[in-house]
Amino acid sequence: MLGLALALAARRPGAAAAAAAQAAAAAASGRARRLSGRAPGPGDVEALLRALPPKPEAPSNDDCCMSGCELCVWDLYDQDMREYQRQAVAAREALEAQGRPVPRQLRPEHLRDSVDPAMRAFLDMEREMAMRIRHEAEEQDDD
Repeated sequence: MLGLALALAARRPGAAAAAAAQAAAAAASGRARRLSGRAPGPGDVEALLRALPPKPEAPSNDDCCMSGCELCVWDLYDQDMREYQRQAVAAREALEAQGRPVPRQLRPEHLRDSVDPAMRAFLDMEREMAMRIRHEAEEQDDD
Protein backbone atom coordinates (compact mmCIF):
# COMPACT_ATOMS: atom_id res chain seq x y z
CA MET A 1 0.00 0.00 0.00
CA LEU A 2 2.88 2.35 0.73
CA GLY A 3 4.13 2.13 -2.86
CA LEU A 4 0.67 2.78 -4.25
CA ALA A 5 0.15 5.77 -1.97
CA LEU A 6 3.53 7.20 -3.02
CA ALA A 7 2.67 6.67 -6.69
CA LEU A 8 -0.64 8.46 -6.17
CA ALA A 9 1.16 11.29 -4.39
CA ALA A 10 3.44 11.74 -7.38
CA ARG A 11 0.53 11.92 -9.84
CA ARG A 12 -1.86 14.14 -7.90
CA PRO A 13 -1.30 17.89 -7.82
CA GLY A 14 -1.73 20.11 -4.79
CA ALA A 15 -3.62 19.10 -1.69
CA ALA A 16 -4.41 15.59 -2.92
CA ALA A 17 -0.69 14.88 -3.34
CA ALA A 18 -0.04 16.20 0.15
CA ALA A 19 -2.80 14.00 1.58
CA ALA A 20 -1.50 10.92 -0.24
CA ALA A 21 2.08 11.66 0.85
CA GLN A 22 0.91 12.16 4.44
CA ALA A 23 -0.93 8.82 4.34
CA ALA A 24 2.17 7.12 2.94
CA ALA A 25 4.35 8.62 5.68
CA ALA A 26 1.86 7.54 8.35
CA ALA A 27 1.80 4.01 6.96
CA ALA A 28 5.60 3.92 6.88
CA SER A 29 5.94 5.17 10.46
CA GLY A 30 3.37 2.63 11.66
CA ARG A 31 5.22 -0.14 9.84
CA ALA A 32 8.53 0.99 11.36
CA ARG A 33 6.98 0.98 14.83
CA ARG A 34 5.67 -2.56 14.29
CA LEU A 35 9.03 -3.75 12.95
CA SER A 36 11.01 -2.28 15.85
CA GLY A 37 9.80 -5.21 17.94
CA ARG A 38 9.42 -3.23 21.15
CA ALA A 39 5.90 -2.33 22.08
CA PRO A 40 5.37 -0.16 25.16
CA GLY A 41 4.68 -2.15 28.29
CA PRO A 42 1.43 -1.75 30.20
CA GLY A 43 3.18 0.21 32.97
CA ASP A 44 4.67 2.74 30.59
CA VAL A 45 1.81 5.25 30.24
CA GLU A 46 3.92 7.93 28.60
CA ALA A 47 5.22 5.43 26.03
CA LEU A 48 1.64 4.33 25.30
CA LEU A 49 0.67 7.91 24.56
CA ARG A 50 3.83 8.63 22.54
CA ALA A 51 3.30 5.48 20.45
CA LEU A 52 -0.19 6.63 19.53
CA PRO A 53 -0.06 8.44 16.19
CA PRO A 54 -1.81 11.80 15.84
CA LYS A 55 -5.51 11.56 15.05
CA PRO A 56 -5.90 11.59 11.25
CA GLU A 57 -7.49 14.65 9.72
CA ALA A 58 -10.34 14.17 7.27
CA PRO A 59 -9.55 15.20 3.71
CA SER A 60 -11.10 18.46 2.62
CA ASN A 61 -13.71 18.51 -0.14
CA ASP A 62 -11.01 19.76 -2.52
CA ASP A 63 -8.89 16.63 -1.91
CA CYS A 64 -11.41 14.22 -3.43
CA CYS A 65 -12.24 14.33 -7.13
CA MET A 66 -15.42 12.21 -6.61
CA SER A 67 -14.64 10.20 -9.75
CA GLY A 68 -14.57 6.81 -8.02
CA CYS A 69 -10.81 6.32 -7.80
CA GLU A 70 -9.84 2.82 -6.76
CA LEU A 71 -7.83 4.23 -3.88
CA CYS A 72 -9.57 7.42 -2.83
CA VAL A 73 -8.19 9.85 -0.25
CA TRP A 74 -11.29 9.01 1.79
CA ASP A 75 -10.36 5.32 1.71
CA LEU A 76 -6.88 6.19 2.98
CA TYR A 77 -8.40 8.36 5.70
CA ASP A 78 -10.79 5.57 6.70
CA GLN A 79 -7.91 3.08 6.97
CA ASP A 80 -5.82 5.53 9.00
CA MET A 81 -8.76 6.31 11.30
CA ARG A 82 -9.49 2.64 11.94
CA GLU A 83 -5.84 1.99 12.82
CA TYR A 84 -5.75 5.07 15.06
CA GLN A 85 -8.91 3.96 16.86
CA ARG A 86 -7.57 0.41 17.29
CA GLN A 87 -4.35 1.71 18.88
CA ALA A 88 -6.19 4.25 21.04
CA VAL A 89 -8.60 1.61 22.36
CA ALA A 90 -5.67 -0.69 23.21
CA ALA A 91 -3.94 2.15 25.08
CA ARG A 92 -7.16 3.09 26.91
CA GLU A 93 -7.76 -0.53 27.95
CA ALA A 94 -4.19 -0.81 29.25
CA LEU A 95 -4.66 2.32 31.37
CA GLU A 96 -8.07 1.17 32.66
CA ALA A 97 -6.61 -2.23 33.59
CA GLN A 98 -4.06 -0.41 35.77
CA GLY A 99 -6.74 1.79 37.33
CA ARG A 100 -5.05 4.90 35.92
CA PRO A 101 -6.93 7.93 34.62
CA VAL A 102 -7.66 7.92 30.91
CA PRO A 103 -6.55 11.08 29.06
CA ARG A 104 -9.18 12.95 27.07
CA GLN A 105 -7.69 11.96 23.70
CA LEU A 106 -8.33 8.28 24.52
CA ARG A 107 -11.94 8.63 25.63
CA PRO A 108 -14.62 7.23 23.28
CA GLU A 109 -16.21 10.61 22.55
CA HIS A 110 -12.86 11.93 21.31
CA LEU A 111 -12.21 8.84 19.19
CA ARG A 112 -15.42 9.15 17.23
CA ASP A 113 -14.97 10.01 13.63
CA SER A 114 -16.15 13.48 12.66
CA VAL A 115 -16.95 12.54 9.06
CA ASP A 116 -20.30 13.66 7.71
CA PRO A 117 -22.87 10.82 8.11
CA ALA A 118 -23.64 10.85 4.38
CA MET A 119 -19.94 10.45 3.57
CA ARG A 120 -19.66 7.69 6.19
CA ALA A 121 -22.55 5.82 4.52
CA PHE A 122 -20.88 6.25 1.13
CA LEU A 123 -17.56 4.91 2.46
CA ASP A 124 -19.28 1.96 4.13
CA MET A 125 -21.07 1.13 0.87
CA GLU A 126 -17.81 1.31 -1.10
CA ARG A 127 -16.03 -0.90 1.44
CA GLU A 128 -18.83 -3.50 1.29
CA MET A 129 -18.76 -3.48 -2.52
CA ALA A 130 -14.98 -3.96 -2.55
CA MET A 131 -15.24 -6.86 -0.09
CA ARG A 132 -18.01 -8.46 -2.17
CA ILE A 133 -15.94 -8.15 -5.37
CA ARG A 134 -12.89 -9.59 -3.60
CA HIS A 135 -14.96 -12.47 -2.19
CA GLU A 136 -16.45 -13.26 -5.62
CA ALA A 137 -12.98 -13.24 -7.18
CA GLU A 138 -11.72 -15.66 -4.51
CA GLU A 139 -14.68 -17.97 -5.16
CA GLN A 140 -13.91 -17.97 -8.89
CA ASP A 141 -10.26 -18.79 -8.17
CA ASP A 142 -11.36 -21.77 -6.05
CA ASP A 143 -13.43 -23.19 -8.92
